[in-house]
Amino acid sequence: MSIWTHVAGVVRIDAIRFDPNDIPDFDTIFGREWTFDDMWDDEPAYTDSIENPDAFMPCGSEGSLEKSVWVNPDRNSMSAYTITIFGDLRDYDDPDAIVSWFKDCCKDVWVRQAIITVETEGKKPIIYNYKDKDPII
Repeated sequence: MSIWTHVAGVVRIDAIRFDPNDIPDFDTIFGREWTFDDMWDDEPAYTDSIENPDAFMPCGSEGSLEKSVWVNPDRNSMSAYTITIFGDLRDYDDPDAIVSWFKDCCKDVWVRQAIITVETEGKKPIIYNYKDKDPII
């Protein structure tokens, strides 16, 4: 029977944007993604995820976590970007590794707020706020 880990998170990033077209490479900061379909479509993302796992978001047996990037259209606002992180990882049972990955990602940007919830079946859920030193739960 498979073990599933469910993840939901958000990172609000501040930035001073002199050039509105100069958007950080969030694939480098948070990692690339791959999906279940990539295994069958001869996509290089699947092979790359095995050869270079540090370049990818945390992965289960059927794909990685996903992210969505929102760019604030008001370039004069300090609250420049919001990254949502979400997904269900099959055959993944190390919630602490996801929290560690999240901490590493957040240290590379100017975080206004960041929180992640990681729920692995059969384990106590973890809620981590980046400004805190330890998980909330």
